[in-house]
Amino acid sequence: MTDERRSIPAPPIHPLAAFAIIALDGIFGTFEILDPLLLVFACVAVGVLGFSATVMVQRFLAKDDWGASLAKGLVMGIVAGVPYPIAGTVVGVPLLIWAGLQRRNNQPLLDNPEEK
Repeated sequence: MTDERRSIPAPPIHPLAAFAIIALDGIFGTFEILDPLLLVFACVAVGVLGFSATVMVQRFLAKDDWGASLAKGLVMGIVAGVPYPIAGTVVGVPLLIWAGLQRRNNQPLLDNPEEK
C-alpha cells in the first residue's frame, strides 16, 4: 500500500518574517492604543521595521533575490503599518500555519514499511 500525500508548497514568506510582523504588531499596538497622537509615528515606525525585518529574513534566510525580498518587504511593511494590531496578525498567523503544515507534510513517515 503506497501512501500518497499531496505536496504542500512552501509559503511565500519565511516563518520568521511572519512571526516578526505579528510581534511588531503586538508590541506597537499598545503604543497606538495608549496615545492616539503617536498613531502616525507608530504606524510609520512599525512599517519601516516590518519592511526591514522581512527584507533581511527573505534575502539572507530564505535566499530570495533582492527584488523579491524588497517586494515582499514592502507588502509586509504596509501590512504591519496598518493602525492597530489587526492586519499583521490576520496575515501573519495563516502564514505561520501554512509553514507548519508544509513542514509537517514534508517529514518522512516514521513507520515506513518499505524500509524494513
